Amino acid sequence: MNFSSTQNLTSEVVTVKPYQDFSGTYIGDINSYIAGIVSLFSNLTLIYATSQVKTFTSSVRFTQYSISILRLIFSFSIMLTCPSIEYELETESLYIIKNGFYLPVFLGEILLAVFIVSIVMSCNGPAVQYLQVAVMLASSSRQQSKCSISIMPILVAVPTAILVYFGYVPQFYDAQISKYFLDRISQQGITSLLIVTVHLTTSTGHFNFDMMSQVCTFFILIVMFISLTITIVCYLSIRRQMKCRRMEVGTATQNTQEQLNTVLLIQFLFPFVTIHIPFYITFILPFFNNEIDFLTDIMLHLCAWCPAINPIIVMIMVKNIREVVSPKLIIDRFGDKSKSSSIHRVFKSRT
Repeated sequence: MNFSSTQNLTSEVVTVKPYQDFSGTYIGDINSYIAGIVSLFSNLTLIYATSQVKTFTSSVRFTQYSISILRLIFSFSIMLTCPSIEYELETESLYIIKNGFYLPVFLGEILLAVFIVSIVMSCNGPAVQYLQVAVMLASSSRQQSKCSISIMPILVAVPTAILVYFGYVPQFYDAQISKYFLDRISQQGITSLLIVTVHLTTSTGHFNFDMMSQVCTFFILIVMFISLTITIVCYLSIRRQMKCRRMEVGTATQNTQEQLNTVLLIQFLFPFVTIHIPFYITFILPFFNNEIDFLTDIMLHLCAWCPAINPIIVMIMVKNIREVVSPKLIIDRFGDKSKSSSIHRVFKSRT
């Protein structure tokens, strides 16, 4: 096999193209830019609409603002990197490659790391929301429970960022690069990339990188699996509690709770379809030496739209925000005020 190392790679002098395309097609780049623009407008609109809803408390506004900002960071990381994922049988590794306009290598590596962390946070977000609602309905000590749950994203994001940077960024180790990829670098120029090692090797100088890379991969998969489990358990718990309290609350409250549960379910299902399933397949199949070229592009195309579509779902489903965004068009489409239930009461009760 013909290999080179990342140390040799960075020492070579290669003419860098202003716009790099390692995927062989601009479809992914165009998809990233369009999704990013939609995400920019939808999240900024949601931030504005949230600020105009007087019934929302400061806690609710802060939650909406922070989630929207995280979505924007996710979208910007995709727009600036236009990432592509390829599996090389030679080195038994996944390459997460930066495309698009050239950026300094260290900056591109940071943006790719932000991209991976954002994927994990997008999968973890619905679980946190479900857990907040489930605890709110079941616990009397809401404030203490809410504070404990609110730090969960930090507990996930910080170790993920550390593991991704030290496990996937090849500059810290003498990682192997396949000849096929080197040939493409000779055409496009040096670029930023993350290397996800699939099979553990014990060759001198590579054991540490392989170990850190696989620890990072398994940590991400475990977090995503736990998030999925929490979501399912909380969904069933909420349904059970709503059924038990059906006789204790009025029709309006029941409708509000049903609408809230529907919003949470949709906000979970969309990331599950666009991120969870493709991510599992993309990162697990290589462990069995299976080709995934036909899946990696689909995964990236789908996940680019997750931060763009989620705020649109919120603006459509939450009546108070819907009234601010489009008091005529959307309300006429989804029902008048007398027939639409309000989620802001639940938001208020969560604080």
